[in-house]
Amino acid sequence: MLYVYSCCPVFAAPYRNPAPSPPIHADILTASAKEAAGMLEDARLLLARMSASQELARRILTAAQSSDAAAVKRLIKQTGIKNDFDVTFNPDGIRVSLFREQSRFIIALRWSA
Repeated sequence: MLYVYSCCPVFAAPYRNPAPSPPIHADILTASAKEAAGMLEDARLLLARMSASQELARRILTAAQSSDAAAVKRLIKQTGIKNDFDVTFNPDGIRVSLFREQSRFIIALRWSA
């Protein structure tokens, strides 16, 4: 009879129990969803104003092309949004982030082909 032995001993890895999940608190998710719903109204307002006014869109594009971030923020603020926001832009488009304490709503729009 022929017995084949491995040159290296093989040991089974010990079984590890996964870490317990933290307790579930749905109230945090609910509060975040309520905040996001309020930001959704601002997002709708901003998009409605930008889609209705080519003059506003042209002014935002002109300010962005000249890298005038303050002017872009001022023009967006003039649309009537109430939430805090941040704006970033590049040659391809613009990204407006509406934010509150527990949530963030991001709008990304293209302006080049």
